[in-house]
Amino acid sequence: MKILKSWFKPSASGPTFESLIKNEQEKLYKIAFAYVKNEQDALDVVQEAVINAYKAFPKLENPQYFSTWMTRILINTAINELRRKKKITFLDIEKHHEQSVKETHLSIHKLDLEEVLERLKPEQRSLLMMRFTYGYSIKEMAQIFEKPEGTIKSQLHRTLAQVKAELEEGGEKYGEA
Repeated sequence: MKILKSWFKPSASGPTFESLIKNEQEKLYKIAFAYVKNEQDALDVVQEAVINAYKAFPKLENPQYFSTWMTRILINTAINELRRKKKITFLDIEKHHEQSVKETHLSIHKLDLEEVLERLKPEQRSLLMMRFTYGYSIKEMAQIFEKPEGTIKSQLHRTLAQVKAELEEGGEKYGEA
């Protein structure tokens, strides 16, 4: 019990787990939600990731890397959850019937992008989200994925090329505007 209490009390050796996790909670939820696409599942993933991180916290040598360390734990937890559930997303038919024709045409491009992103491998989706949604640098991403910066750059480039190619095929699917 002394060990648990020491993780929540400020110490001379560095910040506490509680103070570090408070700074990350909103970002963690957004990342989890981007993976599982459901509020309750996202909360479950964050909770499981925080528990795993809490157990491993004494092994973290440098608190300066807490954010990247925690993000990696969260991503792994989210991917494991997706594998476990083999999640299928159902559409709410009534909600879609209420949209006007104009809104439907405007949203086709958004649907195309969402569809393309769904077909990406989890690691490819992670690369795009971390770079363009959360603003991680290539260096930070390399630390999170434990890969060289050059590898991250080439994977990001290939993923963007794949997304671009699939989006360019969209006109053939729906007809030219």
